[in-house]
Amino acid sequence: MSRLNGKVVIITGASSGIGAALARSCSKRGAHVALAARRGEQLAEVAVTCPGETMVVTCDVTVSEDRQRLVNAAVERWERIDVLVNNAGIGLYAPFDKTGEADLRALMEVDFMAVFGMTQLVLPLMRATGRGAIVSVASTGGLIAHAPNVSAYLAAKHAVVGLSRGLRRDLEGTGISVQVACPHLTDTGFFETGVGAEEMQVVAAPLRCLMDTAEDVAEGTVEQIGADPFVIFPTARSRAAYERFRDL
Repeated sequence: MSRLNGKVVIITGASSGIGAALARSCSKRGAHVALAARRGEQLAEVAVTCPGETMVVTCDVTVSEDRQRLVNAAVERWERIDVLVNNAGIGLYAPFDKTGEADLRALMEVDFMAVFGMTQLVLPLMRATGRGAIVSVASTGGLIAHAPNVSAYLAAKHAVVGLSRGLRRDLEGTGISVQVACPHLTDTGFFETGVGAEEMQVVAAPLRCLMDTAEDVAEGTVEQIGADPFVIFPTARSRAAYERFRDL
């Protein structure tokens, strides 16, 4: 029986890509899944593809009131939260000297501050039950410098890894696990949105054949939730990328 059977899972950024695949992967293992993102219609479409019990919460994780509403909705429905998956994220492709401060702040709000805020909300609930799992989807870019012109993005993902590493230490012996999932290049719509999207698509196009699928990343991640490793490498490609660039 899966470790997730009967567990209550919140997944942010669940309307597409890795987040949608994570929702399906958790659901087929018997989890009750709260899907959260800004795009309500797409969330509803994803929920239909999940075989288990789900709920859809349209929200913006950069807004504190929306984060609280999401947590409240899950607790009202299922009375607890067992797993938080911080998956919402955006990219930023630009040379360092061309990166605008406003773009950097917007990136950090989604990729780091929302992780911080969501985790602060669910942690007291998990402490009360003496168990739980917090998984933040970072990137191999949270461990290594795997590409040029993404210094701001790398900084955000390194911040997620650092926060998670510190929190894991803080929560030793509490029954609450903290992990980061670090996929490498994944074939999703990620490269089609955000600052520098046109340039990103040009760079990514010849690499599509080398990318993991969102489904493979989700399966590899979900299989390791609550297990021992702090860093989850969802696929062989993500681990190989880390080994290749780790000393640069």
